[in-house]
Amino acid sequence: MNLTLTISGTCCDLALHPVNAETAARVCMLGDNLYKTNSIEWWRANSNNTCGMRLTADARIETAIDGTSVAFDATRMSASAALLTQRPFLESPEKSLCLLGYDDEACSRTWTWHNVSNYDMSRFEFFVQRWDAILGVADYLVIDDVCYDGRPADEAVWGESEGFTFRTPVIVPASAARELAVAPRRAAA
Repeated sequence: MNLTLTISGTCCDLALHPVNAETAARVCMLGDNLYKTNSIEWWRANSNNTCGMRLTADARIETAIDGTSVAFDATRMSASAALLTQRPFLESPEKSLCLLGYDDEACSRTWTWHNVSNYDMSRFEFFVQRWDAILGVADYLVIDDVCYDGRPADEAVWGESEGFTFRTPVIVPASAARELAVAPRRAAA
């Protein structure tokens, strides 16, 4: 049997980069024009970016076995949420982080597992990042990846992309992110 999990809604690609005071001032001065400079290369450098599907109230989540819908409990996804997993900023001596990227791309992502012997929704494992403390939005959750029965999907395909708008670059205190990393929170039930 083939098992699919599809999330349709909004995808995002966000990154945090440690910055010194000089770079932070430059980011503030340039604002949205930062994306017109060679800083666009920096946005995705060093694997500091998170590209995933937003877990929002209007996201459509569907599971199917060989094309036939099966039951799924979406609350388990938010219960998996932990602080973002990016580590470079935790070890950096810099006092500020630069937030770059977008979070408004309408699209979908489908994970497919081949040769599933039986379906049990409790076998899903979700890798969900929490960005709410950085962005100031309650339960701002991003689904990074999904495993089923201990294994990653055989295929993970993006679809229905409709374009995006870059967020205005923001400077965030690194101390806030470091404090949150010490005590990860879970999403509201």
